[in-house]
Amino acid sequence: MRASWAVVVVGVFALTACGSQAEPRAEVVMGEGEFVPVALADASAAGDVVAASWELGFLALRAGQDDEAGGVVVSPSSLVSALAMVAEGAVGEEAAPFDAALGASGDDRTDAVSALLAALARYEGDPATVQDDELPATPVLHTAQRVVLDDGAVPRQEYLDRLVRGYDAGVTVADLGSDALHDALDPWVKEHTGGLVPRSALSPDPGLDLVVQDAVVLAAAWEEPFAEMLTYDESFSTAAGRVVETPMMHADRSLAVVEHDGWTAVRLPYTDDLAADLLLPPAGSAAADAPAQADAALVASLSVALDEQERRLARIALPVLDLTTATDLMPLLTDLGIAGSALSGLVDESVVISQGAQQAVLQVDEEGTRAAAVTEIAAGAAAPPEPQLQVRFDRPFLFVARDGTTGWPVFLAAVTDPSA
Repeated sequence: MRASWAVVVVGVFALTACGSQAEPRAEVVMGEGEFVPVALADASAAGDVVAASWELGFLALRAGQDDEAGGVVVSPSSLVSALAMVAEGAVGEEAAPFDAALGASGDDRTDAVSALLAALARYEGDPATVQDDELPATPVLHTAQRVVLDDGAVPRQEYLDRLVRGYDAGVTVADLGSDALHDALDPWVKEHTGGLVPRSALSPDPGLDLVVQDAVVLAAAWEEPFAEMLTYDESFSTAAGRVVETPMMHADRSLAVVEHDGWTAVRLPYTDDLAADLLLPPAGSAAADAPAQADAALVASLSVALDEQERRLARIALPVLDLTTATDLMPLLTDLGIAGSALSGLVDESVVISQGAQQAVLQVDEEGTRAAAVTEIAAGAAAPPEPQLQVRFDRPFLFVARDGTTGWPVFLAAVTDPSA
């Protein structure tokens, strides 16, 4: 490793300066320079990254759709954060698909993502809170990010430096090529999702050089809880056209409501200034049975419109939810031009993204919301390029063994039936 690296042995949790349980001690490689916090007001591209997050979120919803499941849950913020950390190692034209997907480029993107994560940090707390019998009086919204480097790979110095300056993070060193991968990744996933996601979705691979992990946890109580006595089974019309009975919560509430083009958007506040926006598509629309097909910009605009609405009395019925989704991100990343493209700024050899997954959990009941997600993106040595030409010797052919100096044919054969 280069002499300019700072190598320290610390608990893995030190990368995020949070978490209540110490993990096994691990080697961490730190870049040079200092973390430079960015205020949200100074992050000029923050709005563009938020808009891109809506688009990516809906793409991830579609990628995670399962006709047999009761719904899909993803974390746009976690996906964007993870991709942004990978993008720090994209050099020159390699950055183009990341720029398009994330809505910003270079230092502007780094500042925007860093500022958005810092804004969430006002609710930072112990992720294990999500397992408590009672939700906290003040919401907990925990985020964590880290990079794990295979013990046989050498990171680029510039990449290490950008991780420090933009994310105050180093690189943990582990064996990613054997079952030891799970020893390195699983405890972090479990801790930083409060146990809602028990283990990594990645597979060991001798070709892996680097893994980016991003986690987010939400534990938030409703501003006004639902009364359990008003929860009872009611009919729900499924996307498959069936009518099922499901526990439905009921309440009369003073809430912000927006009605536009057949959509109804309702804001259900948690304590403090967090809220859940519930958006009901127009009956008969493409999104009515498959909300993941909704237009991301329209949904984003409805959510923003709720900011300006005065509360009015509404009677709502909301199902109790318990959703778990495991999404293979590779088809999505391939469509975006991110998977399969060479990245030369991460480690000392060109690598490509070879695995990508997001696991997410959403639980909603009378008390509030418990949710967690972890996004993992792995990169390794680029596969050999596909041959531009294929030649099949599956009919009669000639075979020549010749001297390369003189051109003298030493053996000459006509092959007409190799099986004879």
